[in-house]
Amino acid sequence: MRTFTNWAAAIVVAGLMTGTAYAADQTPSQATTTANQDFGKLSHDGFAALRDIRLARLAIFDGNTNEAKQDVDQASSSLQKAETDDSVYTKAESDLKTPAGMAPRATDSSSGKAPPNTTPVKWLPVDGAFTLGEDYVATPEKSAAIGKADAQIKQGNHDQAMDALKLAHVNVVFDVEVAPLDKTIAGVNQAKQLIDTGKYFEANQALKKVEDGMRYDVEDFVGMPTKTNSAKG
Repeated sequence: MRTFTNWAAAIVVAGLMTGTAYAADQTPSQATTTANQDFGKLSHDGFAALRDIRLARLAIFDGNTNEAKQDVDQASSSLQKAETDDSVYTKAESDLKTPAGMAPRATDSSSGKAPPNTTPVKWLPVDGAFTLGEDYVATPEKSAAIGKADAQIKQGNHDQAMDALKLAHVNVVFDVEVAPLDKTIAGVNQAKQLIDTGKYFEANQALKKVEDGMRYDVEDFVGMPTKTNSAKG
């Protein structure tokens, strides 16, 4: 299973040079597009909300109820901002593509487990990880391109990073962790209400349900140069 961590270091050069799968460092289009047309389109507010949800559960476990309340309040605030994030996209759960080697999550239902829903809903991309394509073969040119892409990503220049990979024909796969937006907002608001009434165990269960609702989606990027880039040489 891939570990999803902060978007700031989306490619780790040393790992990519050897073909090892690496995750991005924790942080991370219009409605009907896929989340990964622009691999810079992760929601920072969504990531912040996910982080605070996990911190709130830990605080409840440790008995730090005041911290838990603050974390849930912050998660709720971040999700309100994320509702208008341009990274949000619409897709049926049944159409999400699970990363290789990772078992799909079943949908919880009153009868136990149910197949993925076929009704399109809004998804919020909250985190992601890059891996090299299975056909990757290291060459000096590709290694240099990966190094250049790594430097560009650290500077926040995602488009330039992708151009560097395309020019060297480096194929990458982008695995995205996504949250069902409406259900996530409802779950966090429920947990907030439960904490306000002192029901911390129930609040933890509500937050766990939110985490369990996270899904994964995958996009393959074929590293072929665009006509514009080819013309530039």
